[in-house]
Formats: sequence, C-alpha cells, structure tokens
Amino acid sequence: MSALPLRFVSRALAAPCALLSLAACGSFEGNAMQRVFDSWKTAPIEEAKAQWGPPQSVQTVPGGTAYVWVDEVPAAHPPGSGPRDGGVEPTPSTARCQRKLVTGPDGKVIGGEWSGTACCVQTLLGRCAALLNRTKATG
Repeated sequence: MSALPLRFVSRALAAPCALLSLAACGSFEGNAMQRVFDSWKTAPIEEAKAQWGPPQSVQTVPGGTAYVWVDEVPAAHPPGSGPRDGGVEPTPSTARCQRKLVTGPDGKVIGGEWSGTACCVQTLLGRCAALLNRTKATG
C-alpha cells in the first residue's frame, strides 16, 4: 500500500485546522470581551462615555438604558487577493464590532453584550485592552 501524497494530507487537514482556529478565536474573543464588560459593572456610565467617547445610540431597555458603540474597521483580505495578485482592485469592505453597556435606573452599568465580525481582530491587536475600565485598573 502506498503512502498518501503530502499535498493530499495537507489539504485534508486544512479544513479542520481552519475550524479549530475560528473556534479558538471565538473563545479568546468571548473571554476578552467578557473581561471588558465585567470591568465596567457598577461603574457610572459617565466613566465609560469619558473613556470610549460618545455612544452612537442610546436605547431604552426594560429596567434601564443601553448605550451602543460601533467600531468599523477595514476587513483583512486573504493573501493572493490583492490588486497585484488578481489584476483587479478588491471591493472595499468593513468589519464591525458593536458594544453595548446596559445601565440600571441609577446610571451604573449592570451588564453588556457584543456582536460583530471585527471583535476578534481587535482583541488580537490589543484593542480590547483599551476598552477595559481604566478607573478600576488603576484603583
């Protein structure tokens, strides 16, 4: 029985490796974003607004108010998709990360949530560290 060609083996392993990378990124991202939101619990929303800037929107939610920030970053293009490689200019695209802090009637943060496709990229580039509550971190 002959051994499988190396290129067949590497292609067969590519899909499972890609799935593992995405799962690890999602787990890493979720943990980092949860730390961000935990750092803001019980803090006055004014501190978050001072650090993060004004929210893009403010929404009334049951039991309080939600403050929403949206980051848009240029989406990364995979190798081989640049203008020199394909002979055409790629369509510009953006990735998003939406962050939401929810406050109770007293204006203190009681929770948060996030969604989007750019949060993992931001986490890996250190952006999430800048979102942590500096007041709690410095005492």
